[in-house]
Amino acid sequence: VGEAAKPQALPYKQNMTLLDVMIAVGGLTDFANGNGASILRAAEGNKQYGVRLNDLLRRGDISANVDVLPGDVLIIPQSWF
Repeated sequence: VGEAAKPQALPYKQNMTLLDVMIAVGGLTDFANGNGASILRAAEGNKQYGVRLNDLLRRGDISANVDVLPGDVLIIPQSWF
């Protein structure tokens, strides 16, 4: 949800990662705060984890690629500038 190019619900696939999700939604909008994004994990009582989308997508930092679990919600906020 938020500043994905094409926000949508995706069917879970085994071994799905954050990069798989970003490819499916077409990346970030120009207004996205990618490094301010988070994953809301329902399986762990709605615990929130910060993710670094700018580092992953724009800098190619593969260490920012994390596993996605069924029921996860990726939240991408809008940048303030």
